[in-house]
Amino acid sequence: MDVTSAVLAGALAGLAGCVPLAVPFEGALRAGAKVSIAAGMAGVMASFLMMTVALAVAYAVAGAGRPFLAFACSMVALFLLFWAVEAIRAWRAANGRRRA
Repeated sequence: MDVTSAVLAGALAGLAGCVPLAVPFEGALRAGAKVSIAAGMAGVMASFLMMTVALAVAYAVAGAGRPFLAFACSMVALFLLFWAVEAIRAWRAANGRRRA
């Protein structure tokens, strides 16, 4: 596995790790929607398991070298970028979509 494909695979794994959490989060952003704590916790656990399995598979395929590091950094960066955008959306929704 070369570094470029590792970065792309890591980006896909990071985005896939966001999906289980994004579903209840997007539901909670809708007006009048009720999302249970259990759904949120299930999303957290599913996301954790998906990303852990992705790291284990990448380690098995690429070993502990540079491609694995590129995969892991890309995965975490895309995951955090996605949730930074979602945090901004949640802040705007909580504050009546005011702009500073």
